[in-house]
Amino acid sequence: MSLRLLALLALAPTLGAADAKPASPPATLLAQPVAPLVVDALTAGSEMGRWLSTKGKWERRPDGLRGEEVEADKHNAVNRLGQPLGDFVFACEFRFDGAKGFSFSVNDPKEHLTRVLLTPTSFTARKDDRDKKGPDVAVNYRTETVKLDPGTWHSLVVEMVGDTFVATLDGKVTAVGTHELFRGPKVSPGFTVDGAAATFRNVAVWSARPEPKPDWKARRDALAGATSAK
Repeated sequence: MSLRLLALLALAPTLGAADAKPASPPATLLAQPVAPLVVDALTAGSEMGRWLSTKGKWERRPDGLRGEEVEADKHNAVNRLGQPLGDFVFACEFRFDGAKGFSFSVNDPKEHLTRVLLTPTSFTARKDDRDKKGPDVAVNYRTETVKLDPGTWHSLVVEMVGDTFVATLDGKVTAVGTHELFRGPKVSPGFTVDGAAATFRNVAVWSARPEPKPDWKARRDALAGATSAK
């Protein structure tokens, strides 16, 4: 992890608490939001301090943060938020503007942890392979065919409480996964973009209580039943 990113992580609690705007928490299935950590429209002129772009081209425009891959990087475009996380909710809106795909991912202090991968025709949620050579392997929680037309705004909400991960696209498609690694500290939530380009706006990150909503078990069982019925 770079010295610059470590410095951002050290400052993040102060930054998040000092200038988070009053806001309503994202709608959730699992998490009980407590307080906003980061609220960022991602538009031109909004504050840039806690984001770290390491690859690609990123530009804040009037309609949001546009990211695109730069061929010379030989890597997808990367932009991460210098915000350490415990239990949390992350919400944003996104739009495909020609990108082949993008991901929202969360790391732990050492490795990649979990992510949502989106293309114009697919939604996938998974736990990442953290050691590449075994024994750890990626775990795919759900892959679904979707239709995300270019130029159309969509919403993504990701929740992590205890050992449970929930990702919901447009309030309609939800993936649920569990793993003991999810209980640990989490860092560097952010985006990767493949190709050119995708635009993001209205990021909100909220801390969450360490226990799920009282009705979470019933919600989880209903989601599992709906998925298995397909």
